[in-house]
Amino acid sequence: MRKHGLFRRSLIAAISGIGLALGLNLPARSFTPDDAGRVIALLVELLPEFGPFAYDEEEADRIFDEDAVTDGRIMAAGFTRETWRRALGQAFRGFLATIPANVISERFTRSLESLDGASHLSGEQKAELRALMEEHVAGIELMRAEGAAYADMVRPYAAQFEAAFDTGLEHED
Repeated sequence: MRKHGLFRRSLIAAISGIGLALGLNLPARSFTPDDAGRVIALLVELLPEFGPFAYDEEEADRIFDEDAVTDGRIMAAGFTRETWRRALGQAFRGFLATIPANVISERFTRSLESLDGASHLSGEQKAELRALMEEHVAGIELMRAEGAAYADMVRPYAAQFEAAFDTGLEHED
């Protein structure tokens, strides 16, 4: 059952990548290099207060809400909750697209090797964790495919994104 989910996610990522390559995804036109710069400037400014975080829409909303209660810097920069969530998502996906596939693959391979060598886990536990890891990587690949449209806008800020998201992954310069 889980392999089916992984296959489906991989297929969706491949289809998304093909669609992006054919220019079928138009929303990238609304995201600009200026947006990428504003998002990373805000992240760097908010990082000491909110700490590193892992992106998802709930986390984007949490940061927006916490900032709104304190200084309102996100709104002052011209973002609403919805535009912040969208711009942060596009910027993060663009950042992921700057990370070479082989770097992600090597990290995943090392993680699987560590998992296989974990003597304190049963075979069933290892299988469950492997399935979760494969699902996570499929999600990253999907976001990377979606982010290809934004990668060039985000690339100048990739090192700053790395510091904010603390992935430990190298990006393309």
